[in-house]
Amino acid sequence: MISRLHCAQRWALRTEGVLGRGAPSAAVPVRFSSSDKRVFVIRPSRYHDRKFTSYLKFYILLGAIPAGIFITFINIFYGPAELAEIPEGYVPEHWEYYQHPITRWLSRNIFHSFEESYERGLAILSTENEKRQLRLYEDIARASMRKKGDGPWYFYETLDKNLIDHEPKSEPDH
Repeated sequence: MISRLHCAQRWALRTEGVLGRGAPSAAVPVRFSSSDKRVFVIRPSRYHDRKFTSYLKFYILLGAIPAGIFITFINIFYGPAELAEIPEGYVPEHWEYYQHPITRWLSRNIFHSFEESYERGLAILSTENEKRQLRLYEDIARASMRKKGDGPWYFYETLDKNLIDHEPKSEPDH
């Protein structure tokens, strides 16, 4: 049997109560058991947060462990390159200027040399210059054609409006 005090507590939690305070927004009463009041605390779900951190840890470890083993292997067994005299008549390749073996491999197999990058930039500039010259020649040719009257700027003389027969258009379609 529920006492009047319990009924008053429930009413105070459900409504604004006597003092105008009401229940806290994060706690909702579930039931009153034998000795204490149990409260169901409403919290946002942490499922997606835990799942995200779990995937993040997994993929970091999936990439970090093999990369760490590989870098350690390279540093232990190969080590940095040593500076030596260049033989007479030998021209070093662009990747031979780097000290670390991983940087040398990246420079040789993935990135372009400075000379190749420079040549690519010059090729782009040359192509753009040719386009600019062709546009200039086209503008000169258009101006010349317009000035001399040849080219696509011809026109047909229009007939006098009084010669147009409007009679077929005067009757509506049947």
